Amino acid sequence: MNGMDFKLIDRILALGNLIGHARLAYIEANNDLNVSSWNKGATGLFGHTEDEAMGRRLNELIPLSETDLSNCSQTIRFSCSHKTYANNQIECELFYAPIMNTKGERLGVAVLAREVTDPPQSDFTVPHPKDVFDFAPIGFFHVNNQGEIILSNPEYAWMTGYESAEGVVEQVSDFPAQAFFDKEKADEFMFAIHEAGEVIRFRCRLRRKDNSFVWALCYAKTTPDESGRADGFNGFAIDISETVRVEQELKRVNEKLKLLSVIDGLTQIPNRRKFDEYLSSEWKRHFRDKDKISLILSDIDYFKLYNDNYGHQEGDSCLIKVARSIDDSTNRSSDLAARYGGEEFAVILPYTDEDGAMAVAEEIRTNVKNLEIPHEKSKVNEHVTLSLGVATAIPGKHNSVEGLLALADEALYDAKEKGRNQSCQRIDK
Repeated sequence: MNGMDFKLIDRILALGNLIGHARLAYIEANNDLNVSSWNKGATGLFGHTEDEAMGRRLNELIPLSETDLSNCSQTIRFSCSHKTYANNQIECELFYAPIMNTKGERLGVAVLAREVTDPPQSDFTVPHPKDVFDFAPIGFFHVNNQGEIILSNPEYAWMTGYESAEGVVEQVSDFPAQAFFDKEKADEFMFAIHEAGEVIRFRCRLRRKDNSFVWALCYAKTTPDESGRADGFNGFAIDISETVRVEQELKRVNEKLKLLSVIDGLTQIPNRRKFDEYLSSEWKRHFRDKDKISLILSDIDYFKLYNDNYGHQEGDSCLIKVARSIDDSTNRSSDLAARYGGEEFAVILPYTDEDGAMAVAEEIRTNVKNLEIPHEKSKVNEHVTLSLGVATAIPGKHNSVEGLLALADEALYDAKEKGRNQSCQRIDK
């Protein structure tokens, strides 16, 4: 499924709501520092409305310099005193960081800010970061260099089937083996985190405690100790099980539609479209191999008289039986029997010479005759019979698929001219 899945959108909206309810100012600006996002928290803290702020230079609206905003390459914390529109002096805490895409290109800068102390008349308490961590609808975890999960939030515990975040910490001591349902995915994830220091949009199945799995989109990034060496990594996981379920259902539907598009609805053998596609591809393959390919075209003898006498319902039943018999007479997986049109059937025989093709044609003719489907109006037999035309060629520059079809059609005409209920052959030389 293309695009961001709906569950991820819901989670982003949920985090946006948390920021809003926490009365945090959230601002985004492009690389030219023109404001592109300004929430109600920013209006409350810095005074400007969204309409007033949009498009203006960010450094003109908040207590951060153009140099600071333009040059930041990591998350930076900044505290200052700020004078509001009402001329009140307040203490502010700001965090600002570059906005990067997955290719490492800088897209702009984001700012998160809050008043350090709420006004006296307010009884609202800004939530502690741990409260947000515990409440976030995304699974967070930290893994140390020994492969132990030493920190988890409730969402990650819920995703992986543990009773609590503490349960994850106590029981997951081998992250690669216990966290992933597929070993190859575990190896791929750990290789990326060790070699590149980060994992982005890693789609995998996470192993649950009961050995079932949940589909997830995972991100991770190494964390340094005081000396700058990696001491583990932070990661988060987003449950995409519903997205995967929808994708798989769409895949099943598409496969069914594709199958229906190449199967004859009545006889349930390949239709003319599949026949044309297969013959074209096999012709090209035999052209490369300089080997023989054979084709059989067949026609039910006096089928119009059969329909007129027994009715179209019996006619359909006859077509189904004949189609099944022809299909059963092809013994190799590479052979293709198809309904060519009306009461006509065709068989493609890759890597088959003229003698082998005639043997198959006669087997088909005999098997259909042995069905002993009554046909009292037939002029050649009391039962349903087939006339068959067989053509064989080695594809080259001098001939074509159309030529092979014409040759088989001419052989079928010969069989009818000679009295029907027989096989005739023509060979391209």
